[in-house]
Amino acid sequence: MSIQLRSSKSSRSLGFTLVELLVVIAIIGILIGLLLPAVQKAREAARRMQCVNQLKQIGLAWHNHADTYNAFPTAGYVDRTFVSYENGKPGALDKQAAGWAFQILPFLEAGNVHQGKSGGTDLDSAKQAMSTPIPGYYCPSRRSAEANPANATPWCLGPNRQPFSGLENFARAQTDYAGTNQEGTGVLARNMSGSCTSGSPLRNLNRFASVTDGTSNTLMVGEKRMNRAMLGQTQAGDNYGYTAGWDNTTGATQETIRQTTLNPLPDTLTGDGENRFGSSHTGGFNGLLVDGSVRFIPYTIDLNIFRRLGDKSDGEVVQLQ
Repeated sequence: MSIQLRSSKSSRSLGFTLVELLVVIAIIGILIGLLLPAVQKAREAARRMQCVNQLKQIGLAWHNHADTYNAFPTAGYVDRTFVSYENGKPGALDKQAAGWAFQILPFLEAGNVHQGKSGGTDLDSAKQAMSTPIPGYYCPSRRSAEANPANATPWCLGPNRQPFSGLENFARAQTDYAGTNQEGTGVLARNMSGSCTSGSPLRNLNRFASVTDGTSNTLMVGEKRMNRAMLGQTQAGDNYGYTAGWDNTTGATQETIRQTTLNPLPDTLTGDGENRFGSSHTGGFNGLLVDGSVRFIPYTIDLNIFRRLGDKSDGEVVQLQ
């Protein structure tokens, strides 16, 4: 008689109970909650590094401008003016009504924007330059490169530096970076951007030799404070665009110049940038020194030190730690 053995081991179900499933979901949720801040921090670190690199490129452009024209770019004429083109060619130094951010374009691989519209009028070239976003002028922590919606603005100067009183309706490309230092007409000689006025000889032209406090101790360009809730809309300091020159009205909010006599602050959700340096970064903003180095300047910096950092020739030398 043969005996056949059969396994009596019963198979176990591999399914999850409802409680086990909820526990797994809860664990996954906790892990995501722990990882998300780290991912966001890594992304912000990458954006901040990109912002640093953009400022370094701006610094090289300032240096190349100084090598080419034996002077740093000027602050232009006024904020409400067209870019200066004459017979299809952009002006330079005292022949250019637009500010420093336009004048350094040939040294930022944006020479096509600087040269103007081929076959168009001087006015066409000015409008094209003023409405073309320059990618390196936008901090990735704040926004992407795009022009503000079109708005009509009266202009005091035409593209040939002649009086122009009409209204022109077109989009304006902006910038998240500003030069130093707008402190009213009495201290404009200490601006890093030399200033000039229409119909007058060029004044306050700056060179490396003008920075008597030291190129590694003087702020040249930095991130500017903005109202994040108003990005893409008209707000003081983010209206006329990156080509805007300086406004000598004390207290007027600038497009491309900021004050170091005001403590830097993070971006706000009300009001405007108040002529302050600042950023969308946590803890401080990136500042470009005249020697081309970029330093992270905390919002907690002593105001007296910050004031001295923004003055190139007051004899009060300050070094950032």
